[in-house]
Amino acid sequence: MTRCLVPLVWILVMTVAGAGIPLARAGDDPPARLLYWHEEDDGRIVVSNIQFSRNDVLELGGRERVEERASSQAMLVLVTTRRIVAYSVYTAAWREVPRKAAERLEQLEAEDYSAFVLTSDRVLNFNGRSGVWSEDRR
Repeated sequence: MTRCLVPLVWILVMTVAGAGIPLARAGDDPPARLLYWHEEDDGRIVVSNIQFSRNDVLELGGRERVEERASSQAMLVLVTTRRIVAYSVYTAAWREVPRKAAERLEQLEAEDYSAFVLTSDRVLNFNGRSGVWSEDRR
């Protein structure tokens, strides 16, 4: 029985592949380029959200400055002197968590719909689809 099943499964896979039917769901693909951004001289960060055809601005505070940045096709993460801020095209909103006193940034990454931030005190991640930050102490 098993010998008959293997060729049938192989024929089915080849037929589906030959017909151009994707085996993975479309939602699993990396996002198309949906976000462009620019840092203005006056300290504002402007993002262009292609998903919703809009522009959104982040105003930096008095002496606040961007220390590090990472972006993907659908989101932007900034580490400033005061906070960690993420923008996602899916939520069309800036979401932030405050920096702790003397906290040092060790790693910052953004890919597809997620961001990872490692500091001297915390491990943080950002879900770009839901717009939610998660954090744990180290």
